Amino acid sequence: MADSDTPTVDRLPIKLIMPKQGKEKKVPAGGTPPRPFRVVDDAYRKRLSNEVSAISEAVLPQVRQRVAIPLRVKILTKAVAKSHRPEQLFSSKTCPIVGAGRLGELFVKATAGGLENLTRTIESDRSQQVEKELSSVELIEAITPSYRRKGVESGDVLRRSPRGKNGFITRVRLFNFGEDNEQASLVTEFEEVCRKRDIRINTAGYSPDSFVYGAECHSVDDVDALSRIVGVRSVSSMPLIRTLHPTMFNPKPLPKLLTRQDISGDVPVVVVVDTGITDRIPELNTWVVGRESQVAPAYRNTDHGTFVAGLICWGSNLNPTISNIDASPCAVFDFQVLPNDDPGKGPIESIQEQEFLVSIDTALRQHANEYKVWNLSLSTDETCSLDEFSEFAEELDNLQEKYQVSFVISAGNFSSPPLLDYPRKKSQMDPGRITVPSDSVLGISIGSISHVDYMKNGPKMHEPSAFSRHGAGPNYVIKPDLVHYGGACSLDASHISGVRSLNGKGSAENLGTSFAAPLVSRILAQIYHQITPTPQPVLARALLTHHARDPRTHGRVPDGEENFFGFGLPSPLPYCLECTPFTSTLVFDDVLRPGYFLEWDDFPYPPSLQRDGRYFGEIWMTVAFAPERGARWGSEYCETHIDAHFGVYRDRVSRETGEITSVFTGLVPPEHKNPGVLYESYQVEKLRKWAPVRTYYGNLGKDGERGNRWRLMVKLLTRHGVEDTESFKPQPFSLIITISDPEKKAPVYDDMARVVRNRFQAQNLALRATARIRGRS
Repeated sequence: MADSDTPTVDRLPIKLIMPKQGKEKKVPAGGTPPRPFRVVDDAYRKRLSNEVSAISEAVLPQVRQRVAIPLRVKILTKAVAKSHRPEQLFSSKTCPIVGAGRLGELFVKATAGGLENLTRTIESDRSQQVEKELSSVELIEAITPSYRRKGVESGDVLRRSPRGKNGFITRVRLFNFGEDNEQASLVTEFEEVCRKRDIRINTAGYSPDSFVYGAECHSVDDVDALSRIVGVRSVSSMPLIRTLHPTMFNPKPLPKLLTRQDISGDVPVVVVVDTGITDRIPELNTWVVGRESQVAPAYRNTDHGTFVAGLICWGSNLNPTISNIDASPCAVFDFQVLPNDDPGKGPIESIQEQEFLVSIDTALRQHANEYKVWNLSLSTDETCSLDEFSEFAEELDNLQEKYQVSFVISAGNFSSPPLLDYPRKKSQMDPGRITVPSDSVLGISIGSISHVDYMKNGPKMHEPSAFSRHGAGPNYVIKPDLVHYGGACSLDASHISGVRSLNGKGSAENLGTSFAAPLVSRILAQIYHQITPTPQPVLARALLTHHARDPRTHGRVPDGEENFFGFGLPSPLPYCLECTPFTSTLVFDDVLRPGYFLEWDDFPYPPSLQRDGRYFGEIWMTVAFAPERGARWGSEYCETHIDAHFGVYRDRVSRETGEITSVFTGLVPPEHKNPGVLYESYQVEKLRKWAPVRTYYGNLGKDGERGNRWRLMVKLLTRHGVEDTESFKPQPFSLIITISDPEKKAPVYDDMARVVRNRFQAQNLALRATARIRGRS
């Protein structure tokens, strides 16, 4: 472990711009008159009316018996934008929208009176808005048992479900009708069916408003019965949580390693949520600040957790030939929650998603105030959907928000040879996608890159490892978020080169995204630890992301490759927490209200990057926030989004009148986008709307860019009316801007320090003293 405080040059601190200095302005009303997506004539209305009448006849007995039932509405792909949502057609007077599923899939609440009114609206409402909304509807249909099981046969659901005490554990989710009496009726009917069939249900680990249950079924008939309940949205097997079986190779004795007693000063701590950490290595014991176990002694196998802990404590020392591994001292807390699932290591046991959530909630309640980074080098066998976020990820998001911590999660391993090429083949894209729970929005998902070259049958150095799964995540959120070195192998797995860590007695090599994650966890823990007072998770995540780079070029990750590299390889300390003489980094920690935007007009720009009326330099920005979330909205799970614009005002002369107007031009566009098509489905995929982290980059080029003055603007977008609910609070965000001279000559830091002092109330991002190796100055 190197001395992280070796004197070099004076550190140049990041500037923190104090909040409430941007000017708040109301977003101007806009929009064009509604235009239908297709012709809505009498024949079209009659066809749609007949479809609704047929649905009414089929489901009316159920409606009368239950007061309300859910229906599925499919919307045209190009009509799924918030501004196109058919909220007058499907309103409180007819069948209101109560949820969403896949992109373009809505769920509405149908009552007998509502269906009658819907038919009447379709046939006779001639308003422009309703005509447009009618044109967007592809079909309306009842929810079927097969739909609830996502096309899986009941027997297969039961077969894939883990055993409980008296049956097989399935996971059931109900529809959420919102805060009304109909929701209570849905829950009552579900509970009554379960009681009659002796299906034990349990909500432990799941949020009350998620309406997710563990349900212990005895037979295929039980699964069938659950699938027929009107209020049930989905029925599936309860996932099991797994780790990679460590395949240790190339063992060596432990080298001389620093102990905690060799380091003076406080150090950060990462909670290792894993199989446990051995207590048989004296040097490692000095770095373990506490232990807690949820695993019975007979089922303990600490191999995996010990390997992860070794990388957190001594990753750089054990892997001196691998660059970019942070070398600052870091301790661990051992949270043993995963039992042995390797038959070669003794009796095996499994842990279900629900059990895991209960255990980690208990641990967070005790330790979240003290420890902010929790390493989850685990996964399930469930590949993440492109359409919906998993129940597991949603609950991890709730826990991170509740306890204000960060989960660092491995992206999952592809383990069936032949492994994954790079670039990926088309046939590998679907089976090679990330696994649950790395679709967590607030979690930081980590992929693996290779530290060696395979000239023929494998990845080149710094390319994604052949076992490392790729994104995107649901709603096209960028996943994995970041990458680090987790070992490498050939496509047939005949040649392997792992990262080195502890194997219980000495050291050994191993490979997997499980072992890339802890190398990022230790950097994030340093960020939390070094900044004082302790930053919010959003700012910590923004700082971790802001200086991440493509490991191959040390530049930006190119468009189209973000699903394999995320935002890149994070920079170790101290680089992610300081500036250089030719760069200046500013942090804005503030809040946004819906319907308003914040503007910093006449934004300062370094004089040394201005020449002959033009601006020069390189600019990159990162925006991070914890979006409002709604589990019932499927692919629209994230309900708030922050958009940022940074650029200049230019004079524009009218050709007709000669009048000069001032026009804003953005010069720092969002990365990983293609704005060529404007409808929402394309923006979701290409512009990453509704994603919790977004990066921007602009290079003003050798010729520079002309402009009168600079302007920074951020605004909040919302959906599902969340801004109208009493519980909605202003949306906090962190925005980081770095202005740099790519030629590394201009005194950008000193310039900005002067102009910022005159323009803003600002202070240095305060850092605590770093730990030292004892006996060194």
